[in-house]
Amino acid sequence: MKILLLGSGGREHALALKLRASAQAVELVSAPGSDALGELGQRVALDLEDPAGVAAWCAGNRPDLVVIGPEVPLVAGVGDAVRALGIPVFGHDAATARLEGSKAFAKAFMERHALPTAVSHTVTDLAAGEALIHSWSHGLPIVLKADGLAAGKGVVLAASQAEALATLRAFMAGQFGEASRTVVFEAPLVGMELSLHVLVDVDADHATYALLPACQDHKRIFEGDEGPNTGGMGAFGPLPFLKSEDIELMRTRLVEPTVRGLQKDGLRARGVLFLGVMWTARGPELLEYNVRFGDPETQVLMQLLDEDLAALLLEVAEGRLVARDLKLKPHTAIAVVLAAEDYPEGAKKGVPIYIGNPPVTVIHAGTKKVAGQWLTNGGRVLNLATSAPDLVAARAAIEEALPEVHWPGMQVRNDIGLKALCHAEAGKTVQDPW
Repeated sequence: MKILLLGSGGREHALALKLRASAQAVELVSAPGSDALGELGQRVALDLEDPAGVAAWCAGNRPDLVVIGPEVPLVAGVGDAVRALGIPVFGHDAATARLEGSKAFAKAFMERHALPTAVSHTVTDLAAGEALIHSWSHGLPIVLKADGLAAGKGVVLAASQAEALATLRAFMAGQFGEASRTVVFEAPLVGMELSLHVLVDVDADHATYALLPACQDHKRIFEGDEGPNTGGMGAFGPLPFLKSEDIELMRTRLVEPTVRGLQKDGLRARGVLFLGVMWTARGPELLEYNVRFGDPETQVLMQLLDEDLAALLLEVAEGRLVARDLKLKPHTAIAVVLAAEDYPEGAKKGVPIYIGNPPVTVIHAGTKKVAGQWLTNGGRVLNLATSAPDLVAARAAIEEALPEVHWPGMQVRNDIGLKALCHAEAGKTVQDPW
């Protein structure tokens, strides 16, 4: 089975390792890939924002499956261009990808289909935005979101009117180009945040889905959830205190209305939806949609999934997903990010990495290899991932592995999953204060 995997980061390396573990022989091609992905198969230089270019390569090479990792090529329409050739694509159409590509589109979808979510207002005019801030009655912080893709940096929780005004002016002045000239304002949601991934196969004739375990990401750079936000410093799943009835509540309140809404709106969906969920005093509410696997949640999910990933993704891509409970290991999985010096403001690159023999999976996110030596080449450099019978054992396995991987200036959080573990050991539930 010949698979073209689009992307280059930790998410794609985790997917690639799982794809190569398939029961069938997998010929893996990555674009643009990375040195680590190059050790798993061929690399090709493709521009992921050029649907015609990707489609031209596919027309000449005829992969059996194309798996699109990041959101940018999905929003650009790469999936549409390749699917038009009759090649199966795990990745949504551009119309569906607007659920991540446009915050305003997503909020309108949520409201149209009665999904529980924060009160919001969308503005395209500076004066209207300033007036909204001055009359804001939903409490602090005021959440401002750039409408379009902003590499994960287009959301600000403004703690005051002054900060909200400054953020609005920067956004509309083009801080993120056209992506921030439309701004979505939201009331704050307070509670416990979690990540819910759903495989979805929707078109005019059918609508099926399959849930993956809920995970929890740790966004801030320092332990105790201190410091600036990052792309994610680690994740684990499933949550030890999440009960089957909690999962059913997310299914009925969030997942099923989303799937029905996609079909009702005529949106074809063949890929994964990543629902950002806030569990508030009112129950689960929807923060946002992402139209691809999360990072580092993917690294956790690939440790838990006990299915042939190549066969499963092809099932979705060909529009024949069977709604079912996916086969999972009866474990808890964890992924801990090892980040570069200066991250998240920057990243010190070219620093030699020592990798010994850690008893866990090493996932490359931002590395390059020069003369046989791995070097840092991004903000989030490596992930250490594993699974164990419970969260205590999973955390202990990472702790044992950490001395085997290091470099000068490396940043790591040693408390991934610790807050949730304490919450569970205290007998608390998802409904209790977090």
